[in-house]
Amino acid sequence: MTFATKLTKGGQTTVPKEVRVALGITDESRVYWQLSDGRATVTAEPPVPNEVCTSEEFWDGIAQALDEAGAGQTRAASELSADLRARYGLA
Repeated sequence: MTFATKLTKGGQTTVPKEVRVALGITDESRVYWQLSDGRATVTAEPPVPNEVCTSEEFWDGIAQALDEAGAGQTRAASELSADLRARYGLA
């Protein structure tokens, strides 16, 4: 199903009743937005911040990150933040 709502000048919109009911969203609930490939998804549950992996995969990732840092393949956090803000129109 597709629902349309109007965005106010202040950037607010109403979540349609059918969507609120389906997602279990009640008054004062927090909703979470995710951006991916030019699409926004709204959920009632926060996204899982990290993938679960084995300890071997974890330590392999640490070793890879250290190798990349040693080879100068890292970026300043401020540069990455600016790029992400520009990409998602938050600049």
